[in-house]
Amino acid sequence: MSRQYRLIQLSLAGTILVCLLVGVYLFAGKRFSKPDPPATIIKHSVDKPSDEALKYWTADKMRKAKPADLPHVGTRDQGKQQPRRPSD
Repeated sequence: MSRQYRLIQLSLAGTILVCLLVGVYLFAGKRFSKPDPPATIIKHSVDKPSDEALKYWTADKMRKAKPADLPHVGTRDQGKQQPRRPSD
């Protein structure tokens, strides 16, 4: 019975130790990780009142309106150069 009790104690101590190590790892990873860059918010004012826009967009103009083309994000722009990393 003594061996079984000792085995249970060792496995319990090992489990507690592993849990503590995981907790320290998660805490350190969160604390020392690089912060995300703040999102830039651009504000601009509109010179025309909203009533003019409501008057302009009649039901007939809305029916005849064509959607704007979306950018192609799957292809890489050939004119753009990727920044090079300095070699160590």
